[in-house]
Amino acid sequence: MGFISGLVNVVVVLFSCLVAVAVPLIVAQICLPGWLYPAPLVELKQWYGEVFGDYLVTEKPHFFTGLVWVDIAFVWPLSLANVYGILARRPWVSTTSLMAGVSTATSMAAIMAELLGSGKASEQLLQIYFPFGVFALLAILRGLFYRPRRATSTSHASSSRKKRA
Repeated sequence: MGFISGLVNVVVVLFSCLVAVAVPLIVAQICLPGWLYPAPLVELKQWYGEVFGDYLVTEKPHFFTGLVWVDIAFVWPLSLANVYGILARRPWVSTTSLMAGVSTATSMAAIMAELLGSGKASEQLLQIYFPFGVFALLAILRGLFYRPRRATSTSHASSSRKKRA
């Protein structure tokens, strides 16, 4: 079980790092003014939208813009907390992992419904978004089932018991 939980931790940390970097630098360009970003980042977003045919990024539908705001305000800080919490082995990271996973799963449900229902999405575009759904599932499972190991000390346990006469 230790190997599986370690693997889940690695996946959650990697995707949280990706979100922590991509949301403020690339994704936020969808709803923030372009003058906030240097030209290479604007060109990178435009290149991605054109090469991968991500019409959500190029057309900026209102529901997608709303999901980006949720990413900026909620998922991005949770991703930062997840990276720190997992690496520092903080007990509260199960909660932040669960929150990030549920939020990402909710967003991915709307995005995947649009991609599959519109008929506009290429197989390549679906393959780009699909791993985020897997991340959401793993983050939820990590939040629900992962319990940090507690150090037990027999001397502490015996000294805290009251002796009865």
